[in-house]
Amino acid sequence: MMLVQLTFTSVGRLPLAPDEASRRRLLHAIGRVAAGVVVLFALVDDHLHLAIYCEETRIGALSRSLLLALRAVVGVNLNAAHRSPIRDRAHLETLVRYFLTQPAHHGLAEHPALTTGSCFAELVGARVVPGLALRLSAMLPRYRLRAAYAHVGLPEAALALPSADAVRRAGAFRVAAAAGAAAGRGPVFDGNAPLDVDARTAAVHVARANEVDLDELAHVLAITPRALRRIAERPPPLPLVSATRMRLALEDAATAAALSRAGELRA
Repeated sequence: MMLVQLTFTSVGRLPLAPDEASRRRLLHAIGRVAAGVVVLFALVDDHLHLAIYCEETRIGALSRSLLLALRAVVGVNLNAAHRSPIRDRAHLETLVRYFLTQPAHHGLAEHPALTTGSCFAELVGARVVPGLALRLSAMLPRYRLRAAYAHVGLPEAALALPSADAVRRAGAFRVAAAAGAAAGRGPVFDGNAPLDVDARTAAVHVARANEVDLDELAHVLAITPRALRRIAERPPPLPLVSATRMRLALEDAATAAALSRAGELRA
């Protein structure tokens, strides 16, 4: 088994995924091809970093499969992956910081904790894309997650799931958006694909459990109140329900951190 970093860049340094929908599709492509071997990832602008752990004999074929899958999603030509070994624990810990600080390093507008191309959401349980269950804890069994919080500009404390009052204040639109983000779907997820259905179901269960206006949620999801009631009768997709709630907590934490930072700058 070998730990290795793969870096994919676009030919001509064109944006890999210039819109939110393509960024989310790209995550699913990674999960389909590299399920079970992803340790970390970071997608920014014109390149993608992946840290993987697998048999050395598999790396070449996996790199080529990823290249084909990514090309099908992004619509631009990509260079073959640059491959470099991850030497030891210290090197991997350095890469955790490097990967998580990529959004800030490249000046992306969204908060580093919320950027779709960051694996921070997976680390804290705020997203459940099939195949992207990270192997970081197996590679770094004593890694302190609070260090990852610091890398994305959040206080070094565990996120608490939001209270019912906090979810109600968030409202129907944010609950629906959080469910889509947690599933890596959308931003519009009105199709009949299983993951779209799961995202809608998670949004309905989170909203109903926390007394969010269900008629408003039906409007946001572009379904009838009757259809929403049918969805509410389905068993909840529990991992996605939890990830939706954690996404809301993450958004609140990022907003609070940004406001605190702005206050410090004004002082």
